[in-house]
Amino acid sequence: MRKNNENNFTLFLAKWNETIIAATILVTLNKHSWYLYGASSAYGREARGSNVLQWAMMQQSLKSHCDIYDLRGITSTVDQNDAHAGLIQFKVGVGGYATELIGEWDLPLNKLLYRAFRAYLNRK
Repeated sequence: MRKNNENNFTLFLAKWNETIIAATILVTLNKHSWYLYGASSAYGREARGSNVLQWAMMQQSLKSHCDIYDLRGITSTVDQNDAHAGLIQFKVGVGGYATELIGEWDLPLNKLLYRAFRAYLNRK
């Protein structure tokens, strides 16, 4: 279910009928674990592979003696009509709470590629 790379990054995969239906990446440093990224397929959604992987990552964090399991960001609203309302419900539902941190920054190594990528992300 997981593959370690230098003991800090762990790839978790969920399979259903021999097909990968969800994947997540857990990063652990000292006593802090981060749910870095996750993706799931519409195929096999009823198997709830993402939920299984969240549980597996939480268990791994406990085994690693982590004090924090960080689900990362939430939106600035708790409005039920927000497109990300389900994300907030999930995070609160597993015992999460909001903590404001310093934030994230980008360090572009290839400025031309970075500008093109930002332009792509900002398209409307």
